[in-house]
Amino acid sequence: MLFLASLFFLIYTCDRAATARRERAVLPLVSAASAEFDVPAAMILAVARAESDFRADALSRAGAKGLMQLMPDTFAWLCEELEEPHAASKIEDPETNIRFGTYYLSYLFEKFGNWRVALAAYNAGEGHVAEWLKDPALSSGGTLRRIPYPETAAYVKKALSYYVNYLEDHPIKENNRD
Repeated sequence: MLFLASLFFLIYTCDRAATARRERAVLPLVSAASAEFDVPAAMILAVARAESDFRADALSRAGAKGLMQLMPDTFAWLCEELEEPHAASKIEDPETNIRFGTYYLSYLFEKFGNWRVALAAYNAGEGHVAEWLKDPALSSGGTLRRIPYPETAAYVKKALSYYVNYLEDHPIKENNRD
């Protein structure tokens, strides 16, 4: 039993160290995207950690790609929004993925007015969230009281937890929408 506990601890420690290395590698990209789109660096880091654990090659079951787990259709729309040439291969490029994912977070925050709802839309899609906000059993005053998708509810909770941790512990100074 002690061997298994030691093995688990070793694996956890090595995995956390790898996450920290990947996190440090994206800090300059996060800082630039934060400044460009007025999204707290802590929020960008929280989303990248919740979505991909800072893995540029991450691919979800649904087909989302990269650090910020962008869907190809969303990526194509973001190319149009940002007036960038659409090159599907750029979706996994860390700089592009973080920049576009950050723009999308900014767009969702502007649309919904708070991070909890914006994160739900980032995960479940803005169409679903717009419908949830119309349902008095799920929402009140423009915010969600209950998120009906368990996966999205868990995602929002995890991302907000990471966000709070980054606000408390991260060296990037926050000077925008906290």
